[in-house]
Amino acid sequence: MKSGTDLGDKPGIFYALPQTWIKVDIVVNKTEYLAGPYAEFAGKYLDLENVSTNNYNEYVISDVKLSTIAKPDPENYYFVEVDDKILKENKAVIISLAESGLASGVNGSLSETTTKDLAKGIIGEESAYQDLFQYFAETNLYEKSDTIIRKVVVDTISVVKMYLEKRWVEKSSEQKAVEAANKISTIRENRYNLITGYHEIPYEAGAISYMDQQLKNLEHEYMSLFTGITIEKTIRYSFTVLPEPDDSSGEMPVCIFSERSGVKDLNAAGGKRVYVRFETNETNQHLITAIKAREQVAMDNHGFYYRIPATSLVTLEVNDDIVVRGNFQIAQFGTISYLPSSITAVQFHPETGGIKNLILEK
Repeated sequence: MKSGTDLGDKPGIFYALPQTWIKVDIVVNKTEYLAGPYAEFAGKYLDLENVSTNNYNEYVISDVKLSTIAKPDPENYYFVEVDDKILKENKAVIISLAESGLASGVNGSLSETTTKDLAKGIIGEESAYQDLFQYFAETNLYEKSDTIIRKVVVDTISVVKMYLEKRWVEKSSEQKAVEAANKISTIRENRYNLITGYHEIPYEAGAISYMDQQLKNLEHEYMSLFTGITIEKTIRYSFTVLPEPDDSSGEMPVCIFSERSGVKDLNAAGGKRVYVRFETNETNQHLITAIKAREQVAMDNHGFYYRIPATSLVTLEVNDDIVVRGNFQIAQFGTISYLPSSITAVQFHPETGGIKNLILEK
């Protein structure tokens, strides 16, 4: 509807033609590495190499899906005037609209499709991790004993007294690492004794297997104090992109992806942009030309306006590598036409605004 249009008190309703949005769903696998608190001593006490002492994250895009959603086009709202003759004759006019104002059809019993806005959702990430490094510094203090010697003079007689003074001193990181390394050695020795039958106790096979597994778990927990812990997460993102009519053979940025920081907004620094590219064929060009020529012929009464969408090959690329592609009907890449005013029974595709069913009466 053009701005400044004066409808006065004309009876009728408004309806909108849809515009097509591209919805991009991205699934990212996040690998989070938490360095062990004794990582710097892994080589010295356990002879482990290439153990990282820093926390870091790695991200990999595991899945991408493209789909379309329809929303009302703010530039294409139309007013349907109800004829006074219909009102006076008490005739029924059924106009089906979706909640958003998109037209589904006129006359008859037509199904309604509701178009809802779909916003971006990021699975929140927890910043605290519980039950990790369970055996980290079970006791942070240890008892230290010092021998104190005092010389006491009583009536010119020297007496030497000795006594112990005890106090609690905080352990250093290396002392804690040594204790953890000794625990690992003890656990391995106990596993060896269990498997070789050192205790000479006729355990059942199930009992031996259970005890061995528990020792393995205990060893793994202590080893993680040196080697660190790896946590796997799956994060899902959703973006919507509005293709402009002038971008029918171009590209639009969606987000930024980095293997170190994951998916970020377009205004963030670092990483590379993820693009959606459009390739629209020219098969509809002759039809568009014919429709524009038709519109130059003045008509007093127009019927319902509808869209003729165009088929576009939509490709999503990450780092210039094709991830996914598909053919979609893009409403705004096509053109808009109108029906004769004599046609009053029609059903539309709510997703594209194109004609679905049409009844021609003799």
